[in-house]
Amino acid sequence: MEVLVEFNNENYIAIYNEDTGYFELDLTAPENGGIYDIKITGKDILDNKVEEIEKIQILTIKEEKVTTDKVVAYFLDRFSFEITDVADLQDYEINIDEETNSKSNLIVMKKLNANDKDFIFINENGEIKYIGIIDAPLNDNGETKYTITAKYITNLFDRDILVNNEELISTTGIEDFIKYTIENEFTKSNDSLLNMNYLDVEVLTHTKINKSIDNVENGIYNFHTFITNCSQNYNIVYTFKVENGRLKMAISKQEQEVQLIDTTITDITNYTEVFETNVVAKVIVKTSNNLFNYFLLNNRTTTTDINDENRAIGLIKTIYTEKDEDAQQTALNEFKSNSYEHLIQFDVNNESNLFDIKNWKIGTPIKMKTKNNVIIDSYISAISMKKGSKFYSIKTGNIRINFIDKIKKELKN
Repeated sequence: MEVLVEFNNENYIAIYNEDTGYFELDLTAPENGGIYDIKITGKDILDNKVEEIEKIQILTIKEEKVTTDKVVAYFLDRFSFEITDVADLQDYEINIDEETNSKSNLIVMKKLNANDKDFIFINENGEIKYIGIIDAPLNDNGETKYTITAKYITNLFDRDILVNNEELISTTGIEDFIKYTIENEFTKSNDSLLNMNYLDVEVLTHTKINKSIDNVENGIYNFHTFITNCSQNYNIVYTFKVENGRLKMAISKQEQEVQLIDTTITDITNYTEVFETNVVAKVIVKTSNNLFNYFLLNNRTTTTDINDENRAIGLIKTIYTEKDEDAQQTALNEFKSNSYEHLIQFDVNNESNLFDIKNWKIGTPIKMKTKNNVIIDSYISAISMKKGSKFYSIKTGNIRINFIDKIKKELKN
């Protein structure tokens, strides 16, 4: 005997279970709950066709995110990575700005079991909003209110170190060199007592660059300055997360979808814009043995031909690099500075449906329509957040537009 079942536009065959004496089947429930018809077709003991329509109720579980105004700060020991204290934040202003290394300010209502250079994790609505390094907790005039300043987590690597194995930059990748240096100096050095045993580093891309380390004096350089320069000059980004009680760091070249931002809409406020027109048109590079001249062309490429008819007009800059093979890349880095630096800033509603704000981070490329209806390319260089505010304050970095066209236009006017 066969029993057919039609439910939610799908057909099923019920199977007789001799143990229970019932026809049974598994149905695929619809995503939405409600009252549904179920049509059952079979034959009775006289072999007559029988049809019945029954109603069944489908229940679904809807997950809803519970939001709260409470913001919790976790403090972790810089050596063991174990939690030493937890506190509700009464107020905060978070600044993630690696170009100026600005500090974040946090206020709690209790004395903390935390020390200078310990970690601080800010958790809001179940999400880690910020990871930083404490820059010393302070008491406000003997009151129970404590103010904490913190720097972004990359300051974990603010140390002067010796140049070692820099050939990895050109042979394997600048990301691989950074990982090697972190492991050699911070996590797996021969000084096991001071190693950051809780830190795991992963390289996701491999960008070969024919360039040695800048700002080296007597074979020593600051590693935090170096990795920050890698973000500015080569779009190298550093992502941190906590997993299974360990701090995970990923290093990669920024390959993110450009975010389109129309600064004329109501979701964006406090827009400020200042323009500069200075442009470096010639770079003189002095090395230990030679002198090199590089010239900017109107199409933003470069040349070594002083008589090229397409040369741009602008400023002259003289810089030093030790090795001859680094001269060209050093000059190119200088030409990259032909941009508006931190001269566009705006606030954006973090609840806006027009932008993917939760995925914005330092280095996110953006294409902006300004108040003057000019389209420019840039990237996010700083993000600031305040407790209770629905707006994030955004700063742009070096705006990559054609400076030569702008100068020509101004000369015509």
